[in-house]
Amino acid sequence: MSEEKKEPAEAEAQPDEQPRKERAETAQPGKQQKKEKKQRPAVEEDKGGKKKVEHDENFNYIVRLANTDINGERNVVQGLTSIKGIGRHMATFVADTAGIDRNLKFGKLNETQVQQIQTALQNINTTAPVWMMNRRKDLYTGENTHLISVEVATRLRDDINLMKMIRSYRGVRHEAGLPVRGQRTRANGRFGLALGVSKRREVKPAAGGAKKEE
Repeated sequence: MSEEKKEPAEAEAQPDEQPRKERAETAQPGKQQKKEKKQRPAVEEDKGGKKKVEHDENFNYIVRLANTDINGERNVVQGLTSIKGIGRHMATFVADTAGIDRNLKFGKLNETQVQQIQTALQNINTTAPVWMMNRRKDLYTGENTHLISVEVATRLRDDINLMKMIRSYRGVRHEAGLPVRGQRTRANGRFGLALGVSKRREVKPAAGGAKKEE
């Protein structure tokens, strides 16, 4: 009777082993697929972490405008903000004045469209409203103008030199290299010969064996 009982037990164990083998065989291809995925080359990404999209031959990756190199991957509004003196609000106004879609990428613009933007930038002093300009009631001319590109740094340098020449408070602070707009200087902005606590150095013992301290 014991032998008869063992046989069905063995017969019951066999069907359990078969699915295990099948599971192991089916699991192996999944592992291979994972390995293949790991071995696949990663998609090229730019510094911003965005995937690069392939463009046609006519696409310009760099557009030169107002002495500034503009990334062709950016749209018109974002690209115009890379010009010094042009913010997002002014960039939107320039794009609308030139009659160009704001969401169009800069690299897809043809020469005519780029020229339209260039013309809009040149006429910005006459087309833009006064409240959008960054140089209102100029000290020398009294006119309302909007400075872009190299003009911003040039006019800023002239203003600082004028403050130094008339010896105003701001001019004196500029000369000394100190904060101009009322910032604290006791705890922050410390530089130069300011040192912390320094330990006294011990001099090597002299010939007589006496120690001297500085």
